[in-house]
Amino acid sequence: MSTPWLAITTAVLGEPTSLINNCWNSLENNCTSRSRQGDEWLVRHNTPEDNLGVTGSLQWLYEHTTAPVIAFLHSDLEIFESGWDERVLREFDDPAVGVVGFGGAKGHGEDDIYKTPYNLTQLRRIDYLSNTTDAEQHGTRFTGSCEVAVLDGFALVVRRELLRLSNGWPVKEIPFHCYDYWAAITAHKLGYSVRCIGIACQHWGGATSTTPAAQEHWQQSLGKTDQQLHEESHRWIYEYGRNVLPWRAR
Repeated sequence: MSTPWLAITTAVLGEPTSLINNCWNSLENNCTSRSRQGDEWLVRHNTPEDNLGVTGSLQWLYEHTTAPVIAFLHSDLEIFESGWDERVLREFDDPAVGVVGFGGAKGHGEDDIYKTPYNLTQLRRIDYLSNTTDAEQHGTRFTGSCEVAVLDGFALVVRRELLRLSNGWPVKEIPFHCYDYWAAITAHKLGYSVRCIGIACQHWGGATSTTPAAQEHWQQSLGKTDQQLHEESHRWIYEYGRNVLPWRAR
Protein backbone atom coordinates (compact mmCIF):
# COMPACT_ATOMS: atom_id res chain seq x y z
CA MET A 1 0.00 0.00 0.00
CA SER A 2 1.36 3.41 -0.92
CA THR A 3 1.92 6.14 1.62
CA PRO A 4 -1.32 8.08 2.26
CA TRP A 5 -1.44 11.67 1.15
CA LEU A 6 -3.05 12.77 4.37
CA ALA A 7 -3.00 11.48 7.95
CA ILE A 8 -5.94 12.69 10.04
CA THR A 9 -4.95 12.57 13.69
CA THR A 10 -6.22 13.48 17.13
CA ALA A 11 -5.39 12.84 20.77
CA VAL A 12 -7.94 12.01 23.42
CA LEU A 13 -8.01 11.46 27.16
CA GLY A 14 -10.27 8.43 27.26
CA GLU A 15 -12.39 7.43 24.28
CA PRO A 16 -12.80 9.51 21.09
CA THR A 17 -15.93 11.63 20.96
CA SER A 18 -18.56 11.21 18.27
CA LEU A 19 -17.61 14.67 17.06
CA ILE A 20 -14.16 13.70 15.85
CA ASN A 21 -15.67 10.61 14.19
CA ASN A 22 -17.82 13.00 12.15
CA CYS A 23 -14.61 14.49 10.76
CA TRP A 24 -13.72 11.07 9.42
CA ASN A 25 -17.19 10.41 8.06
CA SER A 26 -17.21 13.67 6.07
CA LEU A 27 -14.10 12.81 4.06
CA GLU A 28 -13.97 12.73 0.30
CA ASN A 29 -14.44 9.06 -0.62
CA ASN A 30 -13.41 9.36 -4.26
CA CYS A 31 -9.64 9.74 -4.09
CA THR A 32 -8.78 8.40 -7.54
CA SER A 33 -8.03 11.88 -8.87
CA ARG A 34 -4.93 11.93 -6.67
CA SER A 35 -4.00 8.27 -7.27
CA ARG A 36 -3.83 7.71 -3.54
CA GLN A 37 -5.02 4.86 -1.36
CA GLY A 38 -7.15 7.05 0.88
CA ASP A 39 -6.55 8.91 4.10
CA GLU A 40 -5.04 7.48 7.26
CA TRP A 41 -6.82 7.76 10.63
CA LEU A 42 -4.66 7.87 13.76
CA VAL A 43 -5.67 8.45 17.40
CA ARG A 44 -3.40 8.84 20.43
CA HIS A 45 -5.23 7.39 23.45
CA ASN A 46 -3.95 9.13 26.57
CA THR A 47 -4.81 7.77 30.00
CA PRO A 48 -4.22 9.16 33.50
CA GLU A 49 -1.32 6.69 33.79
CA ASP A 50 0.12 7.42 30.35
CA ASN A 51 -0.61 10.99 29.36
CA LEU A 52 1.75 12.69 26.93
CA GLY A 53 0.04 16.07 27.20
CA VAL A 54 -0.76 18.30 24.25
CA THR A 55 2.49 18.79 22.35
CA GLY A 56 3.72 15.40 23.50
CA SER A 57 0.70 13.87 21.80
CA LEU A 58 1.30 15.94 18.67
CA GLN A 59 4.85 14.62 18.58
CA TRP A 60 3.66 11.02 19.06
CA LEU A 61 1.20 11.40 16.19
CA TYR A 62 3.93 12.85 13.97
CA GLU A 63 6.22 9.94 14.78
CA HIS A 64 3.56 7.31 14.11
CA THR A 65 2.70 8.23 10.54
CA THR A 66 4.74 8.65 7.38
CA ALA A 67 2.14 10.72 5.55
CA PRO A 68 3.56 13.84 3.88
CA VAL A 69 0.66 15.95 5.18
CA ILE A 70 -0.69 15.55 8.72
CA ALA A 71 -3.93 17.01 10.05
CA PHE A 72 -3.78 17.57 13.81
CA LEU A 73 -7.40 18.00 14.93
CA HIS A 74 -8.83 18.66 18.36
CA SER A 75 -11.04 15.83 19.59
CA ASP A 76 -13.92 18.28 20.11
CA LEU A 77 -13.92 19.49 16.51
CA GLU A 78 -16.97 18.77 14.37
CA ILE A 79 -16.66 19.12 10.59
CA PHE A 80 -19.81 19.53 8.52
CA GLU A 81 -18.27 19.94 5.06
CA SER A 82 -18.09 16.81 2.94
CA GLY A 83 -14.81 16.37 1.12
CA TRP A 84 -12.91 18.78 3.37
CA ASP A 85 -9.76 16.66 3.04
CA GLU A 86 -9.58 17.21 -0.70
CA ARG A 87 -10.00 20.92 -0.19
CA VAL A 88 -7.13 20.90 2.29
CA LEU A 89 -4.88 18.90 0.02
CA ARG A 90 -5.42 21.30 -2.87
CA GLU A 91 -3.66 23.91 -0.77
CA PHE A 92 -0.65 21.62 -0.42
CA ASP A 93 -0.40 21.20 -4.19
CA ASP A 94 1.60 24.41 -3.83
CA PRO A 95 5.00 23.35 -2.41
CA ALA A 96 5.34 26.75 -0.75
CA VAL A 97 2.48 26.00 1.66
CA GLY A 98 3.63 24.74 5.06
CA VAL A 99 0.58 24.91 7.33
CA VAL A 100 -3.17 25.12 6.72
CA GLY A 101 -5.93 25.69 9.27
CA PHE A 102 -9.66 26.28 9.59
CA GLY A 103 -9.34 29.45 11.64
CA GLY A 104 -6.66 32.09 11.19
CA ALA A 105 -5.76 35.75 11.44
CA LYS A 106 -4.27 38.19 8.96
CA GLY A 107 -2.00 39.64 11.60
CA HIS A 108 0.08 38.20 14.43
CA GLY A 109 1.59 40.48 17.04
CA GLU A 110 1.05 44.12 17.89
CA ASP A 111 2.99 46.75 15.96
CA ASP A 112 4.92 47.72 19.10
CA ILE A 113 6.04 44.19 19.99
CA TYR A 114 9.75 44.15 20.96
CA LYS A 115 9.72 47.95 20.97
CA THR A 116 8.07 48.29 24.37
CA PRO A 117 8.27 46.14 27.53
CA TYR A 118 6.84 42.64 27.19
CA ASN A 119 3.13 42.15 27.60
CA LEU A 120 1.40 38.88 26.78
CA THR A 121 -1.28 40.65 24.76
CA GLN A 122 1.36 41.83 22.26
CA LEU A 123 1.20 38.30 20.79
CA ARG A 124 -2.48 38.49 19.94
CA ARG A 125 -4.07 37.52 16.62
CA ILE A 126 -5.48 40.36 14.53
CA ASP A 127 -8.39 40.17 12.03
CA TYR A 128 -9.51 36.61 12.74
CA LEU A 129 -11.32 34.56 10.06
CA SER A 130 -13.21 31.26 10.23
CA ASN A 131 -16.31 29.41 9.09
CA THR A 132 -17.27 27.92 12.44
CA THR A 133 -20.93 27.96 13.43
CA ASP A 134 -20.25 30.92 15.73
CA ALA A 135 -17.71 32.67 13.48
CA GLU A 136 -19.08 36.17 14.07
CA GLN A 137 -18.45 35.85 17.81
CA HIS A 138 -14.71 35.50 17.18
CA GLY A 139 -14.15 37.63 14.08
CA THR A 140 -15.29 37.51 10.47
CA ARG A 141 -17.05 34.65 8.69
CA PHE A 142 -14.95 33.38 5.83
CA THR A 143 -15.61 30.56 3.35
CA GLY A 144 -12.74 31.02 0.93
CA SER A 145 -8.99 30.46 1.05
CA CYS A 146 -6.28 32.99 1.81
CA GLU A 147 -2.85 33.54 3.27
CA VAL A 148 -2.79 34.34 6.98
CA ALA A 149 -0.21 35.16 9.61
CA VAL A 150 -1.23 32.64 12.26
CA LEU A 151 -3.77 29.88 12.87
CA ASP A 152 -5.96 28.57 15.66
CA GLY A 153 -4.77 25.24 17.05
CA PHE A 154 -8.13 23.45 16.87
CA ALA A 155 -7.18 22.36 13.32
CA LEU A 156 -3.59 22.44 12.10
CA VAL A 157 -2.65 20.65 8.91
CA VAL A 158 1.13 20.56 8.62
CA ARG A 159 3.53 19.57 5.87
CA ARG A 160 5.68 16.77 7.27
CA GLU A 161 8.85 18.35 5.91
CA LEU A 162 8.28 21.41 8.10
CA LEU A 163 8.26 19.22 11.21
CA ARG A 164 11.29 17.27 10.02
CA LEU A 165 13.30 20.45 9.51
CA SER A 166 12.26 21.60 13.00
CA ASN A 167 13.07 18.30 14.73
CA GLY A 168 9.40 17.88 15.56
CA TRP A 169 7.15 19.75 17.97
CA PRO A 170 8.72 21.77 20.84
CA VAL A 171 7.51 19.40 23.56
CA LYS A 172 9.83 20.55 26.34
CA GLU A 173 9.56 24.27 25.59
CA ILE A 174 5.77 24.55 25.29
CA PRO A 175 3.94 21.50 26.69
CA PHE A 176 0.49 23.01 26.11
CA HIS A 177 -0.18 26.60 25.06
CA CYS A 178 1.04 28.41 21.93
CA TYR A 179 1.82 25.40 19.73
CA ASP A 180 -0.34 27.03 17.03
CA TYR A 181 1.74 30.19 17.28
CA TRP A 182 4.86 28.04 17.02
CA ALA A 183 3.65 26.31 13.85
CA ALA A 184 3.02 29.61 12.07
CA ILE A 185 6.23 31.29 13.22
CA THR A 186 8.23 28.22 12.24
CA ALA A 187 6.63 28.21 8.80
CA HIS A 188 7.59 31.85 8.32
CA LYS A 189 11.15 31.14 9.47
CA LEU A 190 11.48 28.30 6.97
CA GLY A 191 10.01 30.29 4.10
CA TYR A 192 6.66 28.48 3.97
CA SER A 193 3.32 30.23 3.67
CA VAL A 194 0.42 29.77 6.10
CA ARG A 195 -3.10 29.39 4.73
CA CYS A 196 -6.62 29.46 6.14
CA ILE A 197 -9.59 27.78 4.47
CA GLY A 198 -13.16 28.39 5.53
CA ILE A 199 -14.23 24.82 6.23
CA ALA A 200 -17.73 24.57 7.73
CA CYS A 201 -17.12 23.26 11.23
CA GLN A 202 -17.50 23.89 14.94
CA HIS A 203 -14.88 23.77 17.66
CA TRP A 204 -16.84 23.12 20.83
CA GLY A 205 -13.91 23.43 23.24
CA GLY A 206 -13.36 22.01 26.68
CA ALA A 207 -13.41 18.32 25.81
CA THR A 208 -9.93 17.60 27.19
CA SER A 209 -7.65 20.48 28.08
CA THR A 210 -9.91 22.15 30.63
CA THR A 211 -11.01 18.96 32.39
CA PRO A 212 -9.92 18.18 35.98
CA ALA A 213 -7.90 15.23 34.65
CA ALA A 214 -5.90 17.49 32.36
CA GLN A 215 -5.30 20.05 35.09
CA GLU A 216 -4.13 17.29 37.42
CA HIS A 217 -1.78 16.03 34.73
CA TRP A 218 0.02 19.39 34.48
CA GLN A 219 0.36 19.61 38.24
CA GLN A 220 1.67 16.06 38.68
CA SER A 221 3.92 15.82 35.61
CA LEU A 222 5.35 19.34 35.57
CA GLY A 223 4.56 20.69 39.02
CA LYS A 224 2.86 23.70 37.47
CA THR A 225 -0.64 25.05 37.14
CA ASP A 226 -2.31 25.73 33.81
CA GLN A 227 -1.93 29.46 34.47
CA GLN A 228 1.81 29.09 35.01
CA LEU A 229 2.16 27.10 31.79
CA HIS A 230 0.11 29.71 29.97
CA GLU A 231 2.41 32.51 31.09
CA GLU A 232 5.64 30.59 30.47
CA SER A 233 4.59 29.40 27.02
CA HIS A 234 3.74 32.91 25.90
CA ARG A 235 7.03 34.24 27.21
CA TRP A 236 8.92 31.50 25.34
CA ILE A 237 7.05 32.07 22.07
CA TYR A 238 7.68 35.80 22.45
CA GLU A 239 11.42 35.14 22.35
CA TYR A 240 11.07 32.53 19.61
CA GLY A 241 9.22 35.02 17.43
CA ARG A 242 11.93 37.70 17.48
CA ASN A 243 12.90 38.80 13.97
CA VAL A 244 9.60 37.33 12.69
CA LEU A 245 6.82 39.17 14.53
CA PRO A 246 4.84 41.23 13.91
CA TRP A 247 3.69 39.40 10.79
CA ARG A 248 1.08 40.66 8.37
CA ALA A 249 -0.30 38.42 5.64
CA ARG A 250 -0.15 39.78 2.14
